Amino acid sequence: MIHANDEPAVPMGLPLPNGKLAMWLFLVTEIMFFTALIGSYLIYRNGQPTASQPWPTPHDVHLAEWIGAVNTFVLICSSLTVVLALWSLHVGNSKRAVQYIGVTLALGCVFLVIKAYEYQQKFAHGILPGRVFEKLDSPHGYKYMRHVQEQLEHIEKHGGVNDKAKKACAELLADIRAGKLQPKDVNERVRGTKSIKETNPGKEFITTKDSTYVDLPERSRPKDAPMVEGILEMDTHAHLSYSIPFGNMWASCYFAMTGFHALHVFGGLVVFAIMLVMAWRGRFGPQNAQMVEVTGLYWHFVDIVWIFLFPLLYLV
Repeated sequence: MIHANDEPAVPMGLPLPNGKLAMWLFLVTEIMFFTALIGSYLIYRNGQPTASQPWPTPHDVHLAEWIGAVNTFVLICSSLTVVLALWSLHVGNSKRAVQYIGVTLALGCVFLVIKAYEYQQKFAHGILPGRVFEKLDSPHGYKYMRHVQEQLEHIEKHGGVNDKAKKACAELLADIRAGKLQPKDVNERVRGTKSIKETNPGKEFITTKDSTYVDLPERSRPKDAPMVEGILEMDTHAHLSYSIPFGNMWASCYFAMTGFHALHVFGGLVVFAIMLVMAWRGRFGPQNAQMVEVTGLYWHFVDIVWIFLFPLLYLV
């Protein structure tokens, strides 16, 4: 029997819509995924590299800090426009919300175009997993020489560099054909000694308490050695390969992290494109605020991931 002052039972549940709860659970798995990628990168970066063979710098692998900064600014602006689109729906201005979603879609496309340009630079310079020449004091050194010879012959035939670099390329090609150079010498002529930390590694016997061999600090290039201006210093458009210690590991980490991030950006753009199609058909309005909010959560996560990737890859 129900008394008059008995309150009706209120169904209990989570204070979140099902869609938002599902998105948060999905983002938890994404956080674990990218944490594993970034954590692996940090372990590799701080593992084997030494002072004589450091981890590649952004300059070594043709990464421009200002391009990464532009892409960071683009993504931050796109996160702002998603918030403004949601706010416009809450105040009933569907037309303005569609405009903000269109801007978000355009900014995301700009990000991917810039990333595609960076990828093209990596392909042009052969900075790809398994394609970077790291150790020249091995059979790979002569493979490197043959590869550079093919690149020099292409420049000799098609040009594409300034006169100073063209002359240096012709001289280097002639010396390679004459068998005058070792792989290390070719690398010096291509890159220039200013960009190379020459060392003389090894162990020497010195007087210690137990009279054993110890690792001595690696000696730097002799001060009286002549400096060589590299072809790449003469013309940055010369597509010539050079030795990059840990270059293959760097390329693997770079393409894994930025590639998966770019796929996530593309996924978000697909959803924004669907919203614009809904608006074009007249089926988009305040009733779709939750759709925009959930997509916005995903988009903010993509933005945060890039904020971690940018300094790791471009600044340190």
